[in-house]
Amino acid sequence: MRIIMTEVGDYIRATWGAHWQYGVVDCTMWPADWCVLAWGFDPAAAFRGAYADADGARDLIGGDMLVPLIDGEIGAYRRETAREGDVGVIRIAGLQVGAIRHLEKWAFRKPFGVGIVKLDAIAVWGV
Repeated sequence: MRIIMTEVGDYIRATWGAHWQYGVVDCTMWPADWCVLAWGFDPAAAFRGAYADADGARDLIGGDMLVPLIDGEIGAYRRETAREGDVGVIRIAGLQVGAIRHLEKWAFRKPFGVGIVKLDAIAVWGV
């Protein structure tokens, strides 16, 4: 069941200037917050509040373990092809980061703003 409460572009614009805070507004929680609005459930519920700094984030993700971490929560929603509003994991500067599909690109949270790139995702989830 897909529950769209907002458009992806609206979400990106509304959250573009949000202050980066590990565990609250970061490259993992930002797409998870989109899922809460768009899908009606929180794929990051199990690890919200589990970290508050870069070291804690690295400990949780364990390098290239973001895909298995997300799969552990929403693996049933994994898909091969991304659609508007799906979430995914992409690689930016050698790091795995969470992202949201918008048009033909991926939007991802940076410490200052949002990056938008056209590249292949490592993994994609959608409802």
